[in-house]
Amino acid sequence: MRIRIFVSLFIATLIAMLSLGIITPILPLYAKSMKATGFELGLIFSGFALSRGIFAPIIGQFSDQYGRKKLIVMGLILFVILSVCFVLANTPIILTIIRIVQGFSTVLVTPVAQSYIGDITPVGKEGKYMNLFFMSFFAGQALGPYFGGYLTDAYNINVPFYAMAALSLLALILILFFVPESEAVINRTEEKRPILKSLIPVFKDKPMLGIMTYFSSRGFYRWGFNSFFPLLAVKTASMSPASIGLVLSVYMLSGSLTQYPFGLASDRFPRQKVTFIFVGGIIAALAMCVIADFKTIEMFLILTLIMGIFSSVSRASAIAIRTERGRVYGMGATTGAFTASLSLGQVIGPVAFGVIVDSFSIPTAFLIGGIIGIVGTIAASVFLKLKTNY
Repeated sequence: MRIRIFVSLFIATLIAMLSLGIITPILPLYAKSMKATGFELGLIFSGFALSRGIFAPIIGQFSDQYGRKKLIVMGLILFVILSVCFVLANTPIILTIIRIVQGFSTVLVTPVAQSYIGDITPVGKEGKYMNLFFMSFFAGQALGPYFGGYLTDAYNINVPFYAMAALSLLALILILFFVPESEAVINRTEEKRPILKSLIPVFKDKPMLGIMTYFSSRGFYRWGFNSFFPLLAVKTASMSPASIGLVLSVYMLSGSLTQYPFGLASDRFPRQKVTFIFVGGIIAALAMCVIADFKTIEMFLILTLIMGIFSSVSRASAIAIRTERGRVYGMGATTGAFTASLSLGQVIGPVAFGVIVDSFSIPTAFLIGGIIGIVGTIAASVFLKLKTNY
């Protein structure tokens, strides 16, 4: 394990995800200040995920064949530029366009960084090292919402966007000076295959179908939650941006802190990976079903804590399986397919939530989202059980 590369990528990813997390609690409120409808708010979140879903498999396979570092650098440069563009936006349409480009920029950073870590992960230690690395994602997303809410309360709603630019620039400097090109790419000598054609076996693989089913259903309700929880919190509990950020941070922090130990458990009990995915996925989705029925910050904190912990129970094993399949099809290809499936749910979820909210209510949207999560977990477990050694 190349410790310097791992640590550099870990810190850079933590900073990048912190910069994205900063705007999580304020983006719905920012859009509402532009008179965005529930449907338009859904489009703003879905636009981000749509571009991720389209480009993730292509960029992942491209990084397998042509290199990883240069793509990460390009993505972080875009992060900095787009942070300033947010401040200049003045309509929901412009905000949606910015989010679409931002989705593309994240594809250049997070899935490619995951692929790099997969390149240097020892065989049989997928749960340990990949989930340790994933702590950087969730720690950044956990700390970001609280700081974003705090900066908004203390200054104004534009300050978090400038903070996002500064943090992205810091991550860019770290990658430029401390991360070399991936040796797995440099040493690859086999003939390069057409990118789209080489992705077909990944999407036919039964374990990968299970992983993609799980993450698409999880992306559906998780991003629906991100899109509309701030509005629910203001309406039912009169919560401030800082309080909303605290609840979202607890959700992400609980998942971050438990990601690594559950990753170790997936290595220690490899034949129980599907059980971990099933139990964690069902309990997290059940919490989603009932969260809109509660009206206090204390209950929101308890339920998001449950969602965070049990999400990491299932996610840790799912990531380990995905990394194992990456040794067969290429880390970039499997990471791209995983990101595309997650993005599919993230595209449909916020828009569907928006339509349900406009037609019925926020609690109805949360209930339907939780049910989708339960069904997706069951279907994923069936796919994964077709591979008997899981």
